Amino acid sequence: MKKSFLLLSLFSLVSCSSQYQKPAQIKSQPESMVIHTNHEKGVASIISNEALESFNTKYAKASKNKAFAQSLSGAWNWRSNRTSIEHAKTSALIACQRHNKKSEYIYPCKIIHINDAWVD
Repeated sequence: MKKSFLLLSLFSLVSCSSQYQKPAQIKSQPESMVIHTNHEKGVASIISNEALESFNTKYAKASKNKAFAQSLSGAWNWRSNRTSIEHAKTSALIACQRHNKKSEYIYPCKIIHINDAWVD
């Protein structure tokens, strides 16, 4: 009795495993995905009205060691009055990335302005 039960159990396990089908592979991104670009220079490169207003009214008047970062997704941020230019760039990028979590892989935040100069 034990042998027949064991054989029956083993047979049902083998038959179940032979019916397993591999799940379909998931595509990483849709084929119709459009990647946006921004070829503008200077102030025209700022892509949102809110970012432009902040740039003109607050960032432009801020003290040195400042950096402005933005993403093509629309995320942006800036930092000023840091201990160095590198500190300002890092702080601005981190702040921008916090607002860009869903798009950072496709549209990463980039520094576009440092102190009084545009970055290419």
